Amino acid sequence: MKVKLQKQLAYKYKEKKHYKHVTIVPDEAITELGWKGGQELELNVKERRSIIEQKKETETNKENPSQ
Repeated sequence: MKVKLQKQLAYKYKEKKHYKHVTIVPDEAITELGWKGGQELELNVKERRSIIEQKKETETNKENPSQ
C-alpha cells in the first residue's frame, strides 16, 4: 500500500514560512488498524524507518486525566 507525504504551508511569521507535513492513509488501512479520526498516534523513527502506532490507553489517560 502506498501513501504520499505532502508538504503544506502552516503559517508565515516575520516573512519566514513554516510548514507541516501530512501523510494520507487510505480508508481501508484506517479501518484495518481500528483507528478513528482525531485519535492520538505515536510516531517512532528507528534506522530510517517510521512506525506509527495507536497510543496506548494508559499514556492517553496520563496526559488527559479527565477523559
